[in-house]
Amino acid sequence: MNSKQYLLLAVCFFWAIFSMTGQDELSLHFMPDNLAAARTNPSLVPDSDLVIGLPNAGFNLYHSSGNFNDIFRDNPEGGLNVDFGSWISKLRPENELITNLDVQTVGLFLRKGKIGIQLNHEVRFHSSFIYPDTYIRLLGEGNAQYIGEQVNIGPDIQQDAYHSIALGLSYQLNDKINVSVRPKLLFGIGNTMTTRKEAFLETSDEFYQTTITTDYQLNSTGILQYDVDGFNFDFESLSNGFSSNTGFALDLGVRIKPIEKLTINLSWIDGLAKINWKENARIYKSQGTTLYEGVKIDFSDILQGDSLNLGNASDTLNFDNLFEFTAEDGTYSSELPSRIYFSAAFQLTDKFTLHGLFFNENFRDENRQAYSFGVQAQLHKIINLGVNYSYRFDSATNIGLNTTIKLGPVQLFAATDNIIHVFQPFAADNVNGRAGVNLVF
Repeated sequence: MNSKQYLLLAVCFFWAIFSMTGQDELSLHFMPDNLAAARTNPSLVPDSDLVIGLPNAGFNLYHSSGNFNDIFRDNPEGGLNVDFGSWISKLRPENELITNLDVQTVGLFLRKGKIGIQLNHEVRFHSSFIYPDTYIRLLGEGNAQYIGEQVNIGPDIQQDAYHSIALGLSYQLNDKINVSVRPKLLFGIGNTMTTRKEAFLETSDEFYQTTITTDYQLNSTGILQYDVDGFNFDFESLSNGFSSNTGFALDLGVRIKPIEKLTINLSWIDGLAKINWKENARIYKSQGTTLYEGVKIDFSDILQGDSLNLGNASDTLNFDNLFEFTAEDGTYSSELPSRIYFSAAFQLTDKFTLHGLFFNENFRDENRQAYSFGVQAQLHKIINLGVNYSYRFDSATNIGLNTTIKLGPVQLFAATDNIIHVFQPFAADNVNGRAGVNLVF
């Protein structure tokens, strides 16, 4: 198994950390008079009549089974080692790596009486990598432990990169209710996704006869390339502009003030989101059962303690060849994560507001919830600060922070759901944040 194959396994980690690539942004939701808050509910429009959103960026990273520092070690001779011992100790039966990066290039809000108009463009990256523990144990400890067993080695992948152009409309029905709708046109840059993911390995105790049984399919439009040497990632494809890979998404929101000091918000973000892929679309299939004689997966010659050097791995076993993929042109579609925000805010005084939030993300028929409560404080006429506690991604140790600083027409803002991890991302398995600038008139 050559170094390229290990990089295929590790590439999602590098993408997550170095790119800072669904995204909940709980702390962002309650930032007052800020166009960025409308990302979570299009009815959370600014109090100002004109706001120009300059470029801003947000990221999200979650890994269920260890952080970058847990899994990778510096090699004194250069490069990185994979610390399988540490990684394996943190594995669950099913493990997730989820990453997101959203870069807004421009945004606009214009109020005319009771009507508000929103316009924005952003480039978005989403990656979901779900893998069984046996996939990593097989690499790190070999197949001797699975003699006479059938083990799952099929990862589940979806990666999407696309442009999003949104044109929204909000309307103030009366002094208590604001409703909004924000359709989005999507233009796909690149995608990789599994549509079938059955891949099983079984090793007999007689001459290490190994049987590979697969019903596995990968669809890709450029991020993943396949040739006689196996799979390669082509990140240059992510620099592509607008394409004929098109899609649609819809945001809906409502803001209600049943009494003077109480505000209730409900929104559906990226509902019905889907992209149809046809430009450079390829279908990779592996179906059938193949018997290999004497295939013993054993990395003892290249393991350094519990670690494996990515630069020194040999051709012990090539998963790409075992799967025996065939490739053909085709078309397909990918669904994107949709999110629901339900929140309430109570104004205690002129300077302090309490708030609570429920969040739900739906992706590939799976739901993920988060809960948050906190306080916003107008510390000075130019400074607003918010602190919140949240339970997100099975973690109960998240302290969020957001701040807005207004200097004349310039509005600076930043928000995160876990302030500690922002400053040590390589030691974090759950980190997010957003920062940017608006011009407010």
